[in-house]
Amino acid sequence: MAAPTDDEREAPLDPAIARVQARLKTMMLIAAGTLGIGLIAVFVAIAFRVAKSGENASPTGAPFQTLVEVATPGTVVATDVDGDRLSLTIDGPEGKVIEIHHLPSGKLIGRAVLLSK
Repeated sequence: MAAPTDDEREAPLDPAIARVQARLKTMMLIAAGTLGIGLIAVFVAIAFRVAKSGENASPTGAPFQTLVEVATPGTVVATDVDGDRLSLTIDGPEGKVIEIHHLPSGKLIGRAVLLSK
């Protein structure tokens, strides 16, 4: 193989180009680090969700029984259950009232009176 000629040899870089190249390398390292941290965060979140997924299993043991006292006099027109909360819509003397009870204990959590204008 023949020795490279002057045209084939690499010429020294201009100082301005060398600075641009150094900045580009720095930005590429920052971008790669940010991507790596993001990927690690995603994998940690997935692992956390997988570890927490066992907590939503149905509880073992005897089923609970509770007594819910309706604080508002009137007729219960609708009920709804969300997790461990019971929502009662009552048509009473004040108008429509929504009561929210903690289902396992039966305690009243909140009450809202619906007024129409």
